[in-house]
Amino acid sequence: MRRVLLVDSVPAALAQLHQGLQQLRPQWETAAAASPAAALSLLAQHRYDAIVSDIGVPAMDGPQLLGEVRDRHPNVVRLCLSASPDDDAFLRAQPVTHQFLNKPCNVENLCEVLERICSLRDILQHPAIHELIGNLKALPATPQTFQALSAAIARPNVHAADVAQIVSTDTALSVKVLQLANSAFYRRGVPVTSIQTAISYAGLEMIKSLALSACVFSALDASPAAIKRLQDLQGRSLRKAHFARMLLRESRHAEEAFTAALLLDIGQAVLALSAPEKFEHMIELARSSGRAWHEVELEVFGAAHPEVGAYLLGLWGLPLTLIEAVAYHHTPSRVQHAHTSVLAAVHVADAIVDATADRPAKLLDRLDASFVARSEVSRCLTAWNIHINADDPQAQQKLGAA
Repeated sequence: MRRVLLVDSVPAALAQLHQGLQQLRPQWETAAAASPAAALSLLAQHRYDAIVSDIGVPAMDGPQLLGEVRDRHPNVVRLCLSASPDDDAFLRAQPVTHQFLNKPCNVENLCEVLERICSLRDILQHPAIHELIGNLKALPATPQTFQALSAAIARPNVHAADVAQIVSTDTALSVKVLQLANSAFYRRGVPVTSIQTAISYAGLEMIKSLALSACVFSALDASPAAIKRLQDLQGRSLRKAHFARMLLRESRHAEEAFTAALLLDIGQAVLALSAPEKFEHMIELARSSGRAWHEVELEVFGAAHPEVGAYLLGLWGLPLTLIEAVAYHHTPSRVQHAHTSVLAAVHVADAIVDATADRPAKLLDRLDASFVARSEVSRCLTAWNIHINADDPQAQQKLGAA
């Protein structure tokens, strides 16, 4: 059973949404609050899976309320209803909102979003993941990104591809752009997985505003050491993204592979921001033991970055294809469907870049043998001129040169 709290100061709108949820999901328990104070009181008395708040509730507006919910009840999913993505409240709500929904709210769409998020919570039901994500205030973007965007947008006849190239260098901003494009405001019936397409939907000025907002939060919430580590992680993610795109350069899925690879290690950014000292300790343990980061993360944090990243992207409403790539990029054999070209590209790109960066040997140890053995994956590798022979001691050099 799901427990959902609805907040709106307009009685008619609140009653309509409440009744709609009760009709479509009678098995759910829904509660209604006409003010932020009433909502916080209910949250203190009962456990809720999600809160759905109008952005314009008086006294304490939607962004302020959701910020309080984040701080007091970090495991509650936070959804915000807004009629326009162009006002100040919308930007202030960005760091504290998991997903935005258009107002007036389509009840069926709300049910779909809530079910998807709650199902993801059930799959990734690990207290360590919930605690890490719940305490995350924002993924910071770099001031250099905002400066570069401002200069590009000021040029006459700037193209979305030019802006996409700048946005792609910043993982935090890339996620926010994709989140916005996949929200109810811009949804065109199909998931948006290309950063350039997302920019075309959202518009250049909105992208600039998102970048400025992200930079402000980076200054408030991240230490210089954490920012430096995030920049290193972003640089590595960008190399993976370019590699994955190159592997699928003749495919219509090339941009999707680029985006997926760019987001693969977003969970590491969460770990670095949540506990910088533990993150540095984890890296030292991985180096001294010769193990991959995601193996040591389980020991140090109680959760590994693929699951942490997938959970975060799911809360933010990104397409399931991207979430799947992030969740299974180290263990792609757990995915059983046949559409694996993007997953194969990001898995290989991730293995090559990480092995090259962390230690120069044993590239094959980073590949999922069961996944590589599948016929469709083998065809991909052959098409990419990557030849893997587990018995060949020179196989890793062949893979590295591909």
